[in-house]
Amino acid sequence: MEKVNRQELNRRFKEVYQQLVQRKFIVKNDRSKSQMAFAIKLGTKGHIINAYLEDKRKITYEQVKNLCTHYSVNEAFMFQGIGDPFEKTKLPDPEQRLAMALGINFSPNILFTNVEAFASNTVGVDLLEENEWFRIPGVNGELVAFNINGNSMMPSIASGDMVICSPLSSTTEMIDNEIYAVVTNQSVWVKRVQRCYDRHNRWTHLRLISDNHEEYDPFIIEIGEVRRLLKVKRRLTGLM
Repeated sequence: MEKVNRQELNRRFKEVYQQLVQRKFIVKNDRSKSQMAFAIKLGTKGHIINAYLEDKRKITYEQVKNLCTHYSVNEAFMFQGIGDPFEKTKLPDPEQRLAMALGINFSPNILFTNVEAFASNTVGVDLLEENEWFRIPGVNGELVAFNINGNSMMPSIASGDMVICSPLSSTTEMIDNEIYAVVTNQSVWVKRVQRCYDRHNRWTHLRLISDNHEEYDPFIIEIGEVRRLLKVKRRLTGLM
């Protein structure tokens, strides 16, 4: 993560702290909501919180991450000063607070992009132009989601489905014959993928295969064209 001015970080922390007090998420003489309980969730102690509030010390990055996780605070606001403290994420309701107390994470972890990746043809790619974040219980990790428009991956993926994908850190993590979103400089395909090798056993190309193979033929692209591979982890159907 790019380093953030910790004086600004501490100033935003104090702003969020006061809002949490106003909203009764921090309550004096309430054991479960006391400043001490708040400090424990952030991984520190009550007197350290006082030092932050009095500008005698500055909050750490890890403690800010804990603040965002436990109180659904907008990370973009905390780390970049963008938006409002609770923008796009509501303060947890009582059921969510109970779940948090039991260690269940409610932080949004799935980026829904403004890109519709067509299963039967290609579209321009701008994965971060406009986006929203959401969470599905039991689906963990930093993920990307987008809609499908096309029938080339029927019956595995239908037009109108949303696919949730996990970016690979390297193309070497790819497993042949599984479904991936293949991102090039200008296009996205959602296909089954196979490695192709030259006569020297060097991996040079990818073979992209549609499940609806009666209507759509496989095609091949050079591995050098691939900017990113995302493993399709789950589909959500009936969303359109």
